[in-house]
Amino acid sequence: MSAGVATDVHGAAIQGRRQEQQDSFRSVWLAAEKAWLLVVADGMGGHAAGGTASRLAADAFVASFTAHRAAGNALAASFQSALDEANARIARGQADDPDTEGMGTTLVAAHLSPEGLTWVSVGDSPLWLVHGGSIERVNEDHSLRPAVAKGAKAIANMLQSVLNGQPVAMVDLKSRPRRLRNGEFIILASDGLLTLKEGDIARVAGGAAATGAAATARALLTEVENRQKSNQDNCAVVVAVPPPNSASAAAGFIRSRTVGIAALILLVVIAGVSVWRLS
Repeated sequence: MSAGVATDVHGAAIQGRRQEQQDSFRSVWLAAEKAWLLVVADGMGGHAAGGTASRLAADAFVASFTAHRAAGNALAASFQSALDEANARIARGQADDPDTEGMGTTLVAAHLSPEGLTWVSVGDSPLWLVHGGSIERVNEDHSLRPAVAKGAKAIANMLQSVLNGQPVAMVDLKSRPRRLRNGEFIILASDGLLTLKEGDIARVAGGAAATGAAATARALLTEVENRQKSNQDNCAVVVAVPPPNSASAAAGFIRSRTVGIAALILLVVIAGVSVWRLS
């Protein structure tokens, strides 16, 4: 936990019913920017060394992004360079170990600063904003789920874009900060969390958020486990709960002072009336 843009950040994962954990997540406090870098990578299930791919991509992305930001590069350039390095690192891994040929991963990375939220993503790992009982996915889904939802005959979780050492087909990069509303918080996840419907995610996360990011992450993963899905995928989540908006906090302080003063005046008036009646 660090003071500044987010009072609480926590990541956690479960293996589900899979033979190995292929999800990776990272959370890095960028002190010079007073910002968080949050990353989730989901190794391609059924492919060689998915866990290796997600780990290599997450580590390479973090190292490249932090170096570019330290050098003063803009967010868009830093995101793109980090993504390119993550993809290149997978290609080098395949060259070094032929047994990993075909490995790949999704990746979603969020930068949360005092200016707001920016992100880059490849694949289907979601980034949500949650506020009260509402939830909004803000990054693109590069699987066929959107097409299937519209009636297309296809395998819903088939990916159209991944990091696999080859040219990346689709990238969602948003470098213009999106400001968060007071009380709004962030969830990054692998698609294992999609065992839950978005409404369930909003309900569970919204109910736990007041007790912190760790409790929120645990609540979401416990809800997934409670579904007892026979083929449950790996599931990783990173939760970031921002502090109250300073303007709202100031307004709340002013309101509380106003109510206190009004109550004091009322007590003085009541006391005065009582004295007058006794005299």
